[in-house]
Amino acid sequence: MSRDFILGWTLILLVAISLFLSFNIWSRVPGHLGTARTVQYEKNIDPISAVSPEKILVYLGNSFNTILKPSSPLYDKTWAISKKLLASQWTISPEPMTNIKQEYFTYKKGLEVFFPTPLPPSFIKQLFDISAGDTSIIDGKLIRSFILVSDGELLCYLTDSDGSYYKVGKGDSDAELTGLIKEINDSSPPMFASLTADVNLKVNGDVYVSLLPYELPMYSLKKETILEEQVASEFFMDFSVTRRIEERDGTIIYTDGQQGLRIYDDGSIEYNFPVTQEQRKTQNLYEAFKTAIDFVASHGGWPEGGYLASYEAKSESQGSTTYIFRFKIRVNGFRIVNSDDYIVIAVEGNQVKNYYRDVAWSIKQEGIRDLMTPVEALNAAVSTKNIKTVNDIYPGYMIEGEKLKPVWVIKTADMEVIIQDLSE
Repeated sequence: MSRDFILGWTLILLVAISLFLSFNIWSRVPGHLGTARTVQYEKNIDPISAVSPEKILVYLGNSFNTILKPSSPLYDKTWAISKKLLASQWTISPEPMTNIKQEYFTYKKGLEVFFPTPLPPSFIKQLFDISAGDTSIIDGKLIRSFILVSDGELLCYLTDSDGSYYKVGKGDSDAELTGLIKEINDSSPPMFASLTADVNLKVNGDVYVSLLPYELPMYSLKKETILEEQVASEFFMDFSVTRRIEERDGTIIYTDGQQGLRIYDDGSIEYNFPVTQEQRKTQNLYEAFKTAIDFVASHGGWPEGGYLASYEAKSESQGSTTYIFRFKIRVNGFRIVNSDDYIVIAVEGNQVKNYYRDVAWSIKQEGIRDLMTPVEALNAAVSTKNIKTVNDIYPGYMIEGEKLKPVWVIKTADMEVIIQDLSE
């Protein structure tokens, strides 16, 4: 054999090894997780962590793109840089960009960062400590994502729930953004393709599917033992004026005549506190959100993987507003799609008046499962549920008994279809 022949095959072998290692790094999403708890006892929680993105869409500048999940390599670095650039780039009032469509970003280098639930512009400004720009022009709009893009300079856009774009900054160097995207591209990430419609199925917006198969861990769940007095001590400072009542169904009630705490037999808790007229000072949505986050952290600890799933505002008869925040849990960045809200907390004025928290679990990895391709999952959803439109498709987890099983979730306009492995 000639020297060139040997060198050629050596090069092919090295490339193959590189691609194999890259595949294993990126396709095994998420990585190994031993035993973990659904709660971490941290008293100082950054409110931004509760709206950390479930996905970051990366435009690689060559019509290709990838998606980073919280368990993906470079997610933490990408999220950190994205937060910093949004705060520094938002320098003007939102400017509607009626001439921009999604296709504009196809051949650009950029990032689109999706919030777990759409948020008001004023809330985002307070969350990221942004002072520049008047958002009154888009009052009433909800922002689903922000985009950082390189186009000769660094540009920043907001995207609302209707898919409209608003420019909020331009002019700075794009070196940090393009350097980050080069690092992501050099890591040989999995490619994602835009899902196209066919005769029988309509695709709403841009839906991206991986060109690589998924491997996700299976998990077992174990309910944690409730330390009753320890839980109660987080709500009542003085037990000498606190009564303990045990009901027939196993529920334990603690009350000091004003506030009340129920510890249910399954380990969930519910706290109630009447809000006085003096405590009904006006708070906006962000201030109430911050009150809720701080309360959760000091009364049970912040849940690992907790995120803001939804919120609402209710006007009270006395002229005050009650804000209700609902939090769910992601496991290594993937939603648990058939679970109830893990935390529901109501804030009126500067006071938490109702707080519900579900059972705490410990989670242990129990092997790896291959998922069918997203196209196979979509075909199964069309054939079994007769869906006509698709808004998104993504992997997640479902609780079945004391197991967490990986599944595909197909989101339509009015429901979510859960597709398990075809053999089940």
